[in-house]
Amino acid sequence: MQKIRVNITLDKDIHEKSKYWSHKEGKSLSENIESMLNAYNQERNELRVSESIPPYSITSNSPLKDALLEIFIRLHPENQTELLQFAEYLNSKNLPNEQISIKGVLKGKLKMSEDFDAPLDTFKAYMP
Repeated sequence: MQKIRVNITLDKDIHEKSKYWSHKEGKSLSENIESMLNAYNQERNELRVSESIPPYSITSNSPLKDALLEIFIRLHPENQTELLQFAEYLNSKNLPNEQISIKGVLKGKLKMSEDFDAPLDTFKAYMP
């Protein structure tokens, strides 16, 4: 598993107490934070799975559904999370693109003065 460095800001008292308890458990503070975040992610993923709103109908005895479920069950929990995130990524590609272009909206409505490039009086003292 690839690790990344994360910078967080904590209350000093919380940091000191957490560091103390981590040391007492024989763990690093980073290990405990990672465990807490992992538990948080698992809890959130379980909530998302229970919210299931399938956009496509799959019958309860569908071979495709059974095969996917079998693969999912055999995966390590970390890989289950990764599979869920990948499925969400695939699903997001199907969402309509709601970006609106504003290019040219103000065309012809803004005018630049003729002396736009002329030096400003404010800076005359600094000019040669």
